Amino acid sequence: MEFRRPLFSVALALAIAAPAPAVRAVDAQDPVNLKIPTVAAPPALTGDLSSPVWKQAAVVKLGYDRQTHAAAAEQTTAYLLTDGKALYVAFDAVQNRTPIVANQRTNNVGVDTDDEVKIALWPGGRSGFNYQFISTPIGTRYQVSSENSNYEPTWDAVAKTAKDEWFVTMRIPLNIVRGAKKDEWMVQLSRWEPTTNSLYLWSGGPLVNGTSDPNYARPLTGMPATVALRPQPRFGIYTLGAIAAPSIGGSTSRMGADIAIPLTEGTSFIATIHPDFSNVEQDQQTISPTAFRRFFNETRPFFTQGAGFYNYYECDACPNEASLYTPSIPTPRDGYAIEGHEGQFSFGGFDAIGAGRTDTAQSVVYRTKPRNWFTSMQRVTVDMPGLHDDTTQFATKWDDLQHKFVYANYGTESGTLVNDGNQSKFAEFGAGWYGAHSFTGGGIRRIGAQYNPYDGFFTNTAIAGYGLFSNHNWTPNGGFAKSISSFVSIDRYKDTLGHGKALEDTAWGVDVVTRKLWEFSTSSGSSYFLVNGIMAPITQNYTGITYHSGTATPTTFGYATGIFGNGRLDSWTRTTTFAVGRRTTVTLQANDTRQYLPTGINTEWLERASVAVQQGPDASFAIGLRRIVGTGPDLNGADTSCVAGCTNVSFAYHKRFGAFEIYTAYGDPSRLYTRPQFLFKVIRYVGAEKGT
Repeated sequence: MEFRRPLFSVALALAIAAPAPAVRAVDAQDPVNLKIPTVAAPPALTGDLSSPVWKQAAVVKLGYDRQTHAAAAEQTTAYLLTDGKALYVAFDAVQNRTPIVANQRTNNVGVDTDDEVKIALWPGGRSGFNYQFISTPIGTRYQVSSENSNYEPTWDAVAKTAKDEWFVTMRIPLNIVRGAKKDEWMVQLSRWEPTTNSLYLWSGGPLVNGTSDPNYARPLTGMPATVALRPQPRFGIYTLGAIAAPSIGGSTSRMGADIAIPLTEGTSFIATIHPDFSNVEQDQQTISPTAFRRFFNETRPFFTQGAGFYNYYECDACPNEASLYTPSIPTPRDGYAIEGHEGQFSFGGFDAIGAGRTDTAQSVVYRTKPRNWFTSMQRVTVDMPGLHDDTTQFATKWDDLQHKFVYANYGTESGTLVNDGNQSKFAEFGAGWYGAHSFTGGGIRRIGAQYNPYDGFFTNTAIAGYGLFSNHNWTPNGGFAKSISSFVSIDRYKDTLGHGKALEDTAWGVDVVTRKLWEFSTSSGSSYFLVNGIMAPITQNYTGITYHSGTATPTTFGYATGIFGNGRLDSWTRTTTFAVGRRTTVTLQANDTRQYLPTGINTEWLERASVAVQQGPDASFAIGLRRIVGTGPDLNGADTSCVAGCTNVSFAYHKRFGAFEIYTAYGDPSRLYTRPQFLFKVIRYVGAEKGT
């Protein structure tokens, strides 16, 4: 994990847009310049190498396996060329160790559960935006951008499979990537094989972190100048109709827009006017026992598109530490932001303006080349009648890019809720050692009782102490096990208000995945948490087994037990996903907790069922039913909100075609109860493509 910090003004954003020095390669092996040829006429995308144009392509072999840190066990060859308007990439993958896996049929659904090939690009060099384009053996596509988590431009992939071999051909338009500098393009090519956990790379080494590791990217020379392909403004104009019960405001309709206006090649002004947060998102409800505040993922587009610019810090063996947690922010009326990369800086800032409330955040990060040191600053403020909160947080990390690193974080909070400056600060120092198969690290930290950012997420406050964590991974060459991993962790914290001990955890665990995709997990230890001045046990020792681990159709059974508060707590997890035909999957889940107290038994159930239909590359349908019933575990007051049952029904249909999107939905799985509301939304994209 890494972290980010404050800044929000156009003037400051443009002031730090200084030119970057030339890229210096830091490969573990000698850097190789991949010179890409330019052809007069591009190859047809046929899903194979039959076009004679591919004979003019640059050819590379993906010869390094990150899983074993040895030579790749299977052959993968990549071919690259350009016609000046697009980048053309072809992959030839030999696969005779395991069957070819290709189940996902809707784009952007189920990434990394099928066999895949990928090209990662840094058009502006290592400090610029990163783009990744992925295809499966049947041409199902995924794409990722460090600029925008909602990145969905139009590009092409066509695939074919043969006996023990499969092919992919791609066309990636150059106008869907930003910040390109003619002499600074970097590239990585890879192939993922989920049944063996093999990640074949063109450029690899003992410390490579994966396909997005910029320190192992290699220069891509010969790319055409893209001055004529300057980024265009993007407008997403939507109309929304809602048929709703009078109890939640009745039926309505409205219009709104999401806007992105490029200021430079790497920086954009973002705005949302009458934002649409009607999307039905994933069901995050759970009954897993915890003594702490639950963390939920953000799903609203205005906040997710710039999430990568904030909370940039290192944190090892630590509780959650984030001064910006956007799910705390109510849906704003309007939102405005500046986000971008310029040289060795990345920065972002937003204003979310609601009814009687304004939430702002600003962040700037500086990284060296190579990326062995960064420093970051972040500021988050909240203003509403009767309340002002202002949090400033700093972070820095140095890494020798070989085995060791050190880091430090510091924060301070002021405002209406703070009256003790000594208790409104956060400080942390940590270090670690890592190798090809192991990691050991931790930190010493103090979080004051009043350091609790209003728009932040800190699992614990009023603690001072340390946490340590170590894990090791084995990848046997032969035998029944595909991978074996183990970990051990310990933390000890005292209360900063003088109450003595505040938190103590000791844990160890082992996880084994077999070559037949069975996974066995077990963990044990002890946990204690300060509740009303008493160190209460909150231990849960877990054992679980999963079939089809790492695939799109896993089945898991798990059991956890331990003393939780004033009684023993048993928790069962049962979930399965299975295919019905080629395009439909069904997921069933039944979890329960039983806490045995001197006064009786608290029992709670979670039952969930969902059906997802992949109707085509750009269309999907899903329906879900969830019910929570009973009384949750009692630690400092039992949760009785669903004693009589909380039921939620939701469904959604989504289709993308050209510059339009259609979205229909009922319900909202993020809520305990279904809201009686049916939504129909149409979006028209004008200018640049979605997410660019």
